[in-house]
Amino acid sequence: MYAFLTQNHGVWMGNMLENKVLNKLDEIIDCIKESDTYKRFVLVEEQMNNNKELMSLIEEIKSIQQELVKKEEMDLDTTNLNTKYQALKDELYSYPIYNEYNELLEELDNTYQEIKTVIEKYLNNKLN
Repeated sequence: MYAFLTQNHGVWMGNMLENKVLNKLDEIIDCIKESDTYKRFVLVEEQMNNNKELMSLIEEIKSIQQELVKKEEMDLDTTNLNTKYQALKDELYSYPIYNEYNELLEELDNTYQEIKTVIEKYLNNKLN
């Protein structure tokens, strides 16, 4: 019977800890969502998704990437396909909205990495 109580107590404590952690993570997520970078990212992403020409180009590039991988796995010549791929990528980078999207995505990724580093350092300092 004691093991049963201990096990349930552990589950309860685990759930309580998990809920506290998730509540704090929700606060961090809210801060991110309130940032100008995130708001701009959402707007730019929506504009990109509504640009049929741009989205078609992205899909074509993805298709060629898959084709390249298959041909490379079979040791087939990919020279022409690589040339086409590079030309399409150059066209993609000619869209200012795509470049801004990538810059914002990188900024947000850096923010996530900074948050992860802060949490890791904090935990290490508190637990060691």
